[in-house]
Amino acid sequence: MTPTNLLELCRNGDPGAIATLLNRGLQGKNVIASADWQGEQLNIRLSSGALPSQSGLLAFVCRTMKTLQVEAVETLRVYAYEPSNPVPVWMRLMELKESSEEDFEEEGLDQSIQTEPPPLSVDASNASIDRFLVCGLGGLGQYCVYSLKRFALREFEIRVTAIAKTETQEWEVQDLPSLLDEPAIIGDCRNDEVLLQAGIEHCRAILLVTHDESVNIETAIAARRLNPKIRLIVRSARQSLNQLLKQQLGDFLAFEPTELPANAFTLAGLGAGILGFFDIGDRRLQVVEQRVEPHDRRFDGFSASSLLHEPKYRLLSHIPANRTELTNRALASNRAFYKWRSGAQIKAGDRVTFIEVIDQSKSPIELIAPENNWRSVWQKIQETGGLGGILALLWRWIQAKQTRVVVGVGLSASLLLWVLGTVILKNNVPGMSWERAVSSGAILLLGGYGDLFGGLIEEVAIPGWVPLVCLLITAISLLFILGVFGLITDTLISSRFSFLRKRPPIPKRNHIVLVGFGRVGQRIAAVLKEFKQPFVAIAEQLDDPNLQTQMPLLVGNPLSELARTNFATAKSVIVVTEDQMLNLEVALLARNAAQEIHRNIGLVIRTYEQRFSNNLSDLLPDAKTLTAYALSAEAFASAAFGENILGLFRLNHQTILVTEYRVGAADTLVNKTLAQVAYGYSVVPVYHQTAQVTPPTAYDPDKFLLPPDDRLLTEGDRLVILSSINGLRRIEHGDMLPSQRWRLAISHALKPGDVFDCSSLLFRLSSCTLEQARSFMANLPGSMELDLYSHQAYRLEEELGRQVPVLLEAIAQEPIV
Repeated sequence: MTPTNLLELCRNGDPGAIATLLNRGLQGKNVIASADWQGEQLNIRLSSGALPSQSGLLAFVCRTMKTLQVEAVETLRVYAYEPSNPVPVWMRLMELKESSEEDFEEEGLDQSIQTEPPPLSVDASNASIDRFLVCGLGGLGQYCVYSLKRFALREFEIRVTAIAKTETQEWEVQDLPSLLDEPAIIGDCRNDEVLLQAGIEHCRAILLVTHDESVNIETAIAARRLNPKIRLIVRSARQSLNQLLKQQLGDFLAFEPTELPANAFTLAGLGAGILGFFDIGDRRLQVVEQRVEPHDRRFDGFSASSLLHEPKYRLLSHIPANRTELTNRALASNRAFYKWRSGAQIKAGDRVTFIEVIDQSKSPIELIAPENNWRSVWQKIQETGGLGGILALLWRWIQAKQTRVVVGVGLSASLLLWVLGTVILKNNVPGMSWERAVSSGAILLLGGYGDLFGGLIEEVAIPGWVPLVCLLITAISLLFILGVFGLITDTLISSRFSFLRKRPPIPKRNHIVLVGFGRVGQRIAAVLKEFKQPFVAIAEQLDDPNLQTQMPLLVGNPLSELARTNFATAKSVIVVTEDQMLNLEVALLARNAAQEIHRNIGLVIRTYEQRFSNNLSDLLPDAKTLTAYALSAEAFASAAFGENILGLFRLNHQTILVTEYRVGAADTLVNKTLAQVAYGYSVVPVYHQTAQVTPPTAYDPDKFLLPPDDRLLTEGDRLVILSSINGLRRIEHGDMLPSQRWRLAISHALKPGDVFDCSSLLFRLSSCTLEQARSFMANLPGSMELDLYSHQAYRLEEELGRQVPVLLEAIAQEPIV
């Protein structure tokens, strides 16, 4: 694990990481440090045969904890032990905010406190322990262990056990063994004995992330047999099989780690300000970053808090123009996502990030993996429920393509003409039965006018207008039928002779060069096509020759084919081969070629080790280096806690996960307003569908996108949020950021007709009850105290101020995390 990763665990309050850094500073002192949580208090335990001075140890602990900036620790107890003696030699209570090194340097050993210490081991009743099992310690498995440990928070302990087929000599994540509860078990994870040895019966979830999909799936079946309640997180790209296994095994999720971060690679190469996108229903939401231009009608001159309630877009991040990139990185590692001071004014030159709803979408997945379409359609039909939902879904499916509309109109017209001909023949031809009338109507549709009227053996008294109308029915139906058959024939001929199509030309400039056309590369190509971005791809080998007629695609050695791509004049180069050294070589060649003609070129490089990625940041500071497994591991770890991960993107040097919840009765989200969820957990609700909703509203996502923050979450609701892993961790443990105390004062009495409206508004936007709001509004002038988050207070003052003059002031400052 890199020092940056270890430092992040420390700041999250992980006792193992804190002890590791303390022990590094105590090397050579013959002192061993350990750490544990007791309730909300951190205990530091120091053990040595010959303890150094108390003042020196306390000064060292104080200095180290302040340097680490552990946000979860305000007070701690330091204990000193001698070997084989469970009673501490001394103990000291330390308030970090009020203490400094100088306070301890002047103190002697006689300052020990004679209070009864807690036992050396942590009381299990005070700790909440979640156990997880990771099978496979390749790159993805190691990052999964690290991401799981990041969910630890104070007394909530995360214990991870791992199974590896062979011993690992070199770790991609440094110090990984220190994150495991016990040394990795060497063996075959498919064997029941090995799984039982790893304690699978006590685990909350198992992450099956070996490189062999058959091993992962076989182990998943064995794990479900040994522990019927365990959650199964599987690395697998067999989407049809995964869906069947989910139905059979239950509580089963499967991801392909190389596909999850594909959008992040693509959007980094586009450089158009789009950081991410995802679909909810048939609506697309995209995350956009931009510099505010003067007189920008959406942002320039507005308060940041006022942009949290727009119906079509929602502010996610605001960075002033005078903040440096180094400061941004530091804030990203220390502060929560979706957190800034209310009332901050947006000015020209500031950088803002927002999420917006755009038009009806077509997922790029359809371009590469069409086998998923029927599964998604079937899932949508099951979700809609009822005839109205199915008809609405069918109507949207028809509207998606012009050929479907033409075919639909043709079939509808033919059906109408069939009914019309049947009724006319039955009512005007003597002795005509309904069965014969229906069959005769079908004959007319298929051009059988002569067979029907010319084949009459005997004269029948038929009105003269009937043959004329039937002739018109035959002619019109033939037009529709020939049109439909023409479309079908055109499609078949186009597909049969696609090899005769001319290959698309290679762009000359301002295009994207995609090097590597494996699973990730194909997904990137699909997104580039959807954005209509000119590009050329290089594949080392190609299984489907038809792809060369769909896009500019070169096959061969990337280094030799690169010269044919006009890469020196390209907009950017995205390198995603399986060899990170080859990726680096291609990136350096592209940069040098661009520099020779005095151009800047965007570089996006796929790496497999975070350490290598960090080193590349120094060598190529302008390049965007992304570790695919590090990005994917956060989705795997989050899924292990029960969340459904819909996608991910990068924002302000953090990975942001698009996460779906089904609110349960015992959930930490139930009976909370969206304002409490958003500002208490530092997440962004982007979709909220209540459990009580009925068709036709159920299948109309516009009703639930970017919801107002005064909605209440109830059991069974569906909620989609944007969150960093820290936000998901807070939701998991119910650890809400504290609100602050505000005083609301109104100096004028209300008119009787305004009391009801103002009290309802106060109840809806604040933490008080409806009775309290009505009582306050009925007895004005007066004041009352409310517990609100700063953005809540801003909105309350803004909306209530439209009804009556108000004064809302903070009694205590809200902490900025």
